[in-house]
Formats: sequence, C-alpha cells, structure tokens
Amino acid sequence: MTLEARRAIEALRAGVPNRAAIRQMGTEQSSIENRFEAALAAAWPDEIPARAGHAASGIGLAGGFGAGKSHLLGYLAEVARLQGFVVSRVAVSKETPLSHPAHVLSAALREAALPDRPDDPIAACIAILREQPETLDALENEVRAPGSGFAPIFAASLFLVRRAATPPDMLRRIARLWSGIKVSTPAIRQALSAAGAGRVFALKPVAAAEAAEQLIRFISLLFRAAGYGGWCILLDEVELIGRYTPLQRAMSYAWLGRWLGLNGTARFPGVVVAYAITDDFVAAVIGARQDSDKLPERLALKGRAAEAAMATAAIRHIERTVLEHRLLPPGLNELSACHDKLLRLYRTAYDWPAPPLPPPDRTSSRTMRQYIKGWITQWDMLRLDRGNVLILDTEIASDYSEDATLEEPSALDDGES
Repeated sequence: MTLEARRAIEALRAGVPNRAAIRQMGTEQSSIENRFEAALAAAWPDEIPARAGHAASGIGLAGGFGAGKSHLLGYLAEVARLQGFVVSRVAVSKETPLSHPAHVLSAALREAALPDRPDDPIAACIAILREQPETLDALENEVRAPGSGFAPIFAASLFLVRRAATPPDMLRRIARLWSGIKVSTPAIRQALSAAGAGRVFALKPVAAAEAAEQLIRFISLLFRAAGYGGWCILLDEVELIGRYTPLQRAMSYAWLGRWLGLNGTARFPGVVVAYAITDDFVAAVIGARQDSDKLPERLALKGRAAEAAMATAAIRHIERTVLEHRLLPPGLNELSACHDKLLRLYRTAYDWPAPPLPPPDRTSSRTMRQYIKGWITQWDMLRLDRGNVLILDTEIASDYSEDATLEEPSALDDGES
C-alpha cells in the first residue's frame, strides 16, 4: 500500500495522474459518471428493449487546463473496466489526427487493455475463442452473413483461427491483421489453400476508410465473443483539431460524430467513446471561425453530404458539452473532500503525520490540479525542512493557431510485405 500511495503522490505531483492516483482520489463528477454508465449499458443497441429508445454511444467533458479532464477520463476508464470493457486511451496528436480514422484506430488497438489480464488483447481473444468452438462458429457466421458489410478477409481469418491445424505463426499473423497491421494476403491465401478452402473466400482489396470502419466493428464483436462487455475508447486533447486547416477540421468533426454514434443508424455497436476538450474551444474555434456554418457546407460541396451532417451533429455535441458538462472550479465541499483524501494518501506514502492545511484561497481561475500540487508542495516543505512555502500560479492559454503539419501523420507500420 505504501508503494502504491507513493506512486500516486508522485503522479499527482507531476500533474499526470496514474491508475493508482485515480483509484485513490476518485471523482466528485457524479453526473458525468452517470451519463457514462448509461452509455456503457447501451453499448449494444440490439440488446436494448425498443422502449428504451436510442442513446448515443459516447459522451464529452470540457474544462480548462488543469481542471481534471485527464483524471476524469482515467476514472471513467476504471468504471469501464469494472463493467468488463476493453479500454483504450488515445490522445489526439500529430501521430493520431482525428481526421485520419486509420491512425486513431491503430492507436486505439495499440493502447487497448483487457480488464482482467495484462495480455495482448487480440492474441488473448484468439486463445479464448479457440477454446470455445461454438462461440467462434457463431462469430464466423455473423461475419459471413449476407448484408453483414464485412470483407471476406474477416471470415477467412476466422476460418483459419477455428482450425486446430492452423500453425502458431499463422495465428500470430492473424492477430497482427486484426491489430490493424498490414499482413501479406498471399500468405493467408496459401494457408486457405492448404486447408482446402482456397476457392471459398474471394479476398479483395478494401479502401482504407472502409477497412477502418469494418475493423472497428469487427473488433467490438471479437471482444464481445471473448466474453467482454465491449470496447471503450477515451479520446483526450480533442481541442488539437482547432489547429487543423478547415477541411481537415471538418473531417475531424465528422469522425468525432461517427465515433460517438450521433447517427443511430451508423453507430459502432459495442463501442463507447468519451472525449475531453477545452472549455474555450466553442468560443475560440467554432464561434470565431464560424465552423458550424462554413465547414459542413464545405463538405457538402465536395459531395460528402453524410459527413457534412455528421460534422454538424458533432459541433452541436461539443457546444452542448461545453455548456452543460463543463468541469467548473471546485467548490468548498469538493476541495475539502479532495484535501482529506490527499492527506490520508500522503501520510501513507511517506509514513509521516502530515498536518491538515488551512483552507486555500479560492479564485474562479484556480484549478484542482493547482490545489493538489500546492498541498503536496506544502507538505513536502514541512516534511523536509519544516519551512513555509509561497506558491505562485500561472495560467496557460490555449493555442489554436492553424498548423498544416499536424494533418500529416507518420506512415502506419506496414507490418509484413
């Protein structure tokens, strides 16, 4: 317990909460937690009674720098794990621009973590399903069904996974394929021919965007077949799209709406998404650049009406998130509860009787991160040299200046040739 408490304190001191800190500190944002749990419960629309109606498969949360967005996303990750979901945390960045679904998907698969074991999620699911032939048959039938929308490569790879004689190196190759890494199609054709199924599956190339959508749907089905609740993807630093040029910003809005399932007929079953964004994004980007008027129109003029509608829905979702689900500066009760939790954690971490500290001065701009780091610093000074400390806060402004280089991600790992 002492080691975990020390790790939690060090993470909070750095302002980057880890799982230990999140478990110890929890959250007071009960309304956001309740909405998230409702989204988890509605992950599979076909399993919800018709009278329950449609629910979007994601939520948003907004706040300033240091308001606790990353901490809250981490807490939601713990909630999802307790519900049996596979969890991926993805930060929007140059390597994972929101306008490039294949790169976001690749990052989500790379960061995916099972709720009950530290194994590679895809390899673990393959091992689980090979021990459950009936479940594996049902998944293959679902993927092969007319109108399923899946390319034959998915049914073909499931066929090979189902065969007891499939060698381990081919199973590893399939795991890489399902992890979003390009795999040699001739090698899979050769394995199918060796199994007497060379003419059963017509393997053909699939466009990149369509392949990404199919893989998202397939992975969520795979996780469910292996006994997990679904797939929870947490998107952090979504405000980076404010630095994209207009067309890429428009595509980012459209894909955010797609991930969130804002169009019920086009949602990804089994996928639940939560995103974090800065609370000044609406005023500084959507409002100042007239994104809601200009960007959907730009997509429509390019013949992308469906994406234009999805971009509009995502913009409206962000606006509602900032208005209704913003992380406000902590109140007295929240500060008192946080101080008491941190006090107990610090005492455990250092086996030292840290004293309660006087109530801090509250301002409208001071964030929870600043309060927490301030308390830790004061206890450090008292513990180490019994001295007093004066803490100065500096506010960090958001940067939304357009940068075209952020739209060109590094090439995806091609895996095998």
